[in-house]
Amino acid sequence: MKNKFVWNVIIWKANGDENIRVFVQRPDFANIYPLIDCDMIEFHKGYHEDHGTFEMHCDEEAKLTSKAVNKRATKAWYAWQMRTGHMSLPGDTINGDVAILKKVKQPNENTEVSSAA
Repeated sequence: MKNKFVWNVIIWKANGDENIRVFVQRPDFANIYPLIDCDMIEFHKGYHEDHGTFEMHCDEEAKLTSKAVNKRATKAWYAWQMRTGHMSLPGDTINGDVAILKKVKQPNENTEVSSAA
């Protein structure tokens, strides 16, 4: 049986909250715009020791529209820069909500899912 995949879109809100949306196929920009409340997307790389390197979809106009600093995204961006030797302007931040796309294997309906809790 062929494995099926879905796309998790993880939203890191500027206020610290996290939301997850699931799509059966890779979402395009039109799907992502309303999730992060923007009209133009730019990409930044991030790094987390548990998840490795990943790409963040960010609001390109967030600083121009005075959106709050996204501390979690900024921290991941700085971690990626430290690992790769890339640099940004001192004090630069990622502002607004960001979306992270992750392709994951869809659970098999016949497989029992148990929790450790």
